[in-house]
Amino acid sequence: MSVGLRIGLLVASLIAFLFVLIFVVKKKLNIKYSIVWMLWSLLSLIMAIFPKTFYELAKILGIELPVNAVFLIMIGLLYGLTFYVYCMISKHNEEIVKLTYEVANLHKELDDLKKK
Repeated sequence: MSVGLRIGLLVASLIAFLFVLIFVVKKKLNIKYSIVWMLWSLLSLIMAIFPKTFYELAKILGIELPVNAVFLIMIGLLYGLTFYVYCMISKHNEEIVKLTYEVANLHKELDDLKKK
């Protein structure tokens, strides 16, 4: 990996990490969901500082190119995040249905009280 590419990757990963950190501090991004993006930037930072690590990782995994090993790891992380988000959506949908029933019951009780 050339020095220019390593410096560019280093700067880009630091900017990405700071960008996510700022969003977390401003409460525009939940910490649970920011972890994947922070891991991605840290992985890029490690790749910029220690590029030989990914050559060895690719060799251990039996992958020809180190960049493919990085993509495999990130696809796995993103797959896990997507599954987690779908689980949270399902949970929130169930809560919305329960709350809708509760609101309907409260409206009915209020109407019954008004009629009396």
